[in-house]
Amino acid sequence: MARKPDDHRSEWEPRRPPRPASAAPDESPRRRRPSFLRSRWFHVWLLMLLLSLAFALVAKGTGNVAVVPASFFYGAAAGPVALLVATHHRTGIATSAPALTLMGAGLFGGGVALLLGGFYDALLIGVDDSVEILRVGFIEEPAKLVPVLVMALTGKVISKRAGVMAGLMVATGFAVLESVSYAFSNMHHDNVFAADGILLMRGLTTPFSHLVWTGAICAAAFAVWERRGKVVVTPGILGVFVLVCILHSANDGLLVMHDVPGVAHLLYLLVSVVSYVLYRRLTRDLTLPVLPAAPQTRTPA
Repeated sequence: MARKPDDHRSEWEPRRPPRPASAAPDESPRRRRPSFLRSRWFHVWLLMLLLSLAFALVAKGTGNVAVVPASFFYGAAAGPVALLVATHHRTGIATSAPALTLMGAGLFGGGVALLLGGFYDALLIGVDDSVEILRVGFIEEPAKLVPVLVMALTGKVISKRAGVMAGLMVATGFAVLESVSYAFSNMHHDNVFAADGILLMRGLTTPFSHLVWTGAICAAAFAVWERRGKVVVTPGILGVFVLVCILHSANDGLLVMHDVPGVAHLLYLLVSVVSYVLYRRLTRDLTLPVLPAAPQTRTPA
């Protein structure tokens, strides 16, 4: 008798096909590709980068600059979207909040965060390559938390799973818009490839910066808020917040400050690793939800 389809599963949820108990292991030698090459997040990242490059080639080859924004968008979104896909594959949190809530977090929350961050960056950071850049973490991290805090206070999200996902969406909107703005500001003499080079580097690094920073703070905060049923400030939440702000400031400082010795710029990689490890540790309890087993039906003899 054919097995009935499971109505509880979505086509977007990770699937692991069951292996028949009677099946013998395949003992024939077979060259297997590295696991990340078979991962959905890698396919998403690669396809978005290829689309970005294709639009850039069209713009350069035909002179049609109308497609340049599309090239910038796909290049800027490749890294953040790939991290979202990887996180959902590991935790299944993309279904933890209503789709409209998460869309609003990315589209409007990310925009509000960039608006606040851009305003106070201009107000409090005079020269980017000076020591004033070390204020950036204490400006942009609170800016990204404003939309998340509004959603928590209004009851839109309160569980840790939904809170982390909302924070990741806000950070994604922020990061994509910021990267696109950098690309336009670095497009000299209509050289779209130079701007795409900026986006490629940011696409590789943004998932280990903006997204994991906001995700780490939200993981620490919503773990407490879900347990207590209300928004509170605790020493633990403040500690993670300050640590993330320091990592953010160190990240940008190592990238843009000219007074930093050349070898010290390699510490940027260490900051990225520490940021990602912090995020993974704070979200290690977020796992794929266990679905109830389908009831067994017997057919009359």
